[in-house]
Amino acid sequence: MTHEIYLKDIDLAGFEEKVYVIAAEVLDILKELSRENQKQINSKTIAEKMFHKESVKNALVNKNNGETNKEDEIKFLKELANTVLDKFSELVPSHMVENLCSLKEIFKDHTIFNSSADWLDSPISTVKKYIESVSTRNNELEAFLKQTMQYLAAIEAPLTNELSFQQKKFSEDREFEDSIYKYMDMMREECNVTDDIESLKMAFINKIENINKGIEKKRERDIVRLKETEKTIEEMKKRMNEVKREADEIRKRSQEMEVETYRDALTGLHNRKAYDEKMEETLAHIRRYNVTASLMICDIDFFKKINDNFGHKVGDLALKKLAELLKERLRINDFISRYGGEEFAIVLPHTDMKGAMIAGESIRSYIDMSVFSYKNQKIPLTISVGISSFKKGDDVNTVFERSDKALYLAKKSGRNKVKTEDDITAEGTR
Repeated sequence: MTHEIYLKDIDLAGFEEKVYVIAAEVLDILKELSRENQKQINSKTIAEKMFHKESVKNALVNKNNGETNKEDEIKFLKELANTVLDKFSELVPSHMVENLCSLKEIFKDHTIFNSSADWLDSPISTVKKYIESVSTRNNELEAFLKQTMQYLAAIEAPLTNELSFQQKKFSEDREFEDSIYKYMDMMREECNVTDDIESLKMAFINKIENINKGIEKKRERDIVRLKETEKTIEEMKKRMNEVKREADEIRKRSQEMEVETYRDALTGLHNRKAYDEKMEETLAHIRRYNVTASLMICDIDFFKKINDNFGHKVGDLALKKLAELLKERLRINDFISRYGGEEFAIVLPHTDMKGAMIAGESIRSYIDMSVFSYKNQKIPLTISVGISSFKKGDDVNTVFERSDKALYLAKKSGRNKVKTEDDITAEGTR
């Protein structure tokens, strides 16, 4: 349902079978190359190994005459490359989507490719760049963590010194106080043992001078320590500002990585990964609290014609337009995701079948009445909708399959329609 592929002399089921065979072989080859610790992995290396795979040869051989038809092979490889690019578009960051669209336009020219490896080289190279960018980002994060540990170690040293300094200062203050008390006791004893005023006067003056000298020395030490403390605090502030600046940068990078992980690069909606997690969360919520929820699957009608007639750039604009309309019409707590290609999955919490049917019809009519144009040319934009309601005992696949069957019925009924799992039952009783 996600991709409508029309190939002359090649049926859809046969094409899908070939795609699965080749995809499985590519995955096995990548695992094999990884185990061999291959540092340079490119499409040429993969293609060379694929040439020796009997399953790949069988998939590419024309079953009618046992020979490979060059024209059919080109069509097949073109569709395969476009399918690969569509899948990659759902995973890579937004800045790489334009590169993928450019590749799709290049693939329209059959004369620029001489071999199967060439057809697969460009998309695989693009994914390699994306993987390398993720690896680079991970290296940057690792470097930041190491730098942060160095900053913390640098901060720990002056803190330890400052603590030692304060302990020493406390000890010296106690010694100074003890010396004052000692001089006071000595002055009292002088008063008790002598009645000579002049002798007492001279003794008191000497003691007071000693006390003043002690106070002056303490003041000088305190001034030196104060300057050292101010210097230490200033250094700590500087290091803390550096750590804060780096922390802000890593927070920003983390947010970007989170967006890339759970958001569709083209539409900004939740992606397939986020959808899978939301479905598990919804099922767990239903099992625990026995609440209602529904799943709605939307698919753009005749999306392939939009791509073929106006180009993939306009097709991408259609996907963005639909995403905007869905966000405008649905509730804030409704979970909207791009399931894949031109297909969107929407989880409607606390919504039974009747409520979901009303919501689906509202969305369908709203999109039908909307205006989508490119270079002053109006382009039809409608959707077909399939709806199912979550039930006890459901898993992620069962509830989706019912929605998908309802979507198929909506397309079979003429498109631009809303069908539910109940309509499938009613259709079967006729």
